[in-house]
Amino acid sequence: MTVMELLRGTGTGASNRGAVDPARVRRAVLSGAGAAAVGACVFILPALMVWVAASESTVSWTSALGTGAALWLLGGGAHVTVGALPVTVVPLLFLGLLVWLGGRAAARATAEAAGDRTVVHVRGLVHGRLAAELGGWVGGYAACALVWVLLAYAAGPDPVWWTVVVPVLVVPVAAAGLALRQHVARRPELLGEAAVRPSWLPEAVRRGVRPGLEGAATLLTIGVALVVLMVVLHFGAVKNLQSELAPGMVGGVVLALAQLTVLPNLALWAVSFLAGSGFSAVEGASATWTGARSSVLPMVPVFGALPEPGAFPGVMPAVVLVPVAVGAFVGWRSLRSVARLSTARTKLTVTAVAVVVTALTIGLLDALGGGSLGAGRLADIGAPALAMTAALFVELAIGAALVLGWDRWKLRR
Repeated sequence: MTVMELLRGTGTGASNRGAVDPARVRRAVLSGAGAAAVGACVFILPALMVWVAASESTVSWTSALGTGAALWLLGGGAHVTVGALPVTVVPLLFLGLLVWLGGRAAARATAEAAGDRTVVHVRGLVHGRLAAELGGWVGGYAACALVWVLLAYAAGPDPVWWTVVVPVLVVPVAAAGLALRQHVARRPELLGEAAVRPSWLPEAVRRGVRPGLEGAATLLTIGVALVVLMVVLHFGAVKNLQSELAPGMVGGVVLALAQLTVLPNLALWAVSFLAGSGFSAVEGASATWTGARSSVLPMVPVFGALPEPGAFPGVMPAVVLVPVAVGAFVGWRSLRSVARLSTARTKLTVTAVAVVVTALTIGLLDALGGGSLGAGRLADIGAPALAMTAALFVELAIGAALVLGWDRWKLRR
């Protein structure tokens, strides 16, 4: 059976009304390519404008174009090397914005297919027309992103080859997933039974995914709140650093937006501090439960919000109760996802999966966010992903176990 026959649903006896429209697929491909082009222009156009404004610059316009393309790839999750210096800090807020905007674009491009009266599932998974057009959108985005990758290799900072899979494939696939979720929220029949209840995934495991993601979102939200609180408490120091840089009105806005894009990265630093694994701003400047050390820091205004150097009070390790409480929340949400009288084994499995998903999600986000702005003291900054993941797993498990024990005690009363 050919791919087109499969998409038409001939293997399930569907009528021609469920056939894929090649013209609509081509439009989806162009829409995906356009989304990647527009996203890249956010960096490429300013790079070209700076080149034009710098009349005495010896850099060619192609180098400026390549620099803009490399910055877009960095914002999309790739790592780049400037000379021999690795730059791996990915602004997670910008990455999330790329996925969200891509999801909106993909949803608009496939709205007609999602509204088809005739729904023909591919192997019981997804409406065939919708799957074909979403696939076309992903292909168009990936093809345009590859153009920017080649341009960056030819004229600008070199992307690290194995990381380009994130902006080229992971971002458009995640955006298509968001678009599919939006369509399914309006028309659940677009998904077949095999997608709603996959036979290869145990029911208990499937039920634990959502509580786990909710736990990761809760930890990240707490981290963001802590970062904002520290900025407010140390606003004077942050403002002084901003003034010393003297970026001007336009430069100040750009600098503020640039720092905003790494807010989730800084939130992960805060989560790592709560978990006990700590974080490092640069080599020699770190913070753990025992205290904070200082060193010469880059002129980044938000670094003025870092804790004052010195020992912390002896009660500081009590902050570990925050991830433990989040673990209790994950356990509670896991119990809510199963029947009240489910077996203890089912509840334990669902809760264990949720705890693992929470810890791994935070760890993967930290790994994706990177931790290098060059060489020397900037070579390893941020939170240690492996240590933070391991610590969170233990702390979340303790909180979830307390909730499971409480639930078991209530049932035995």
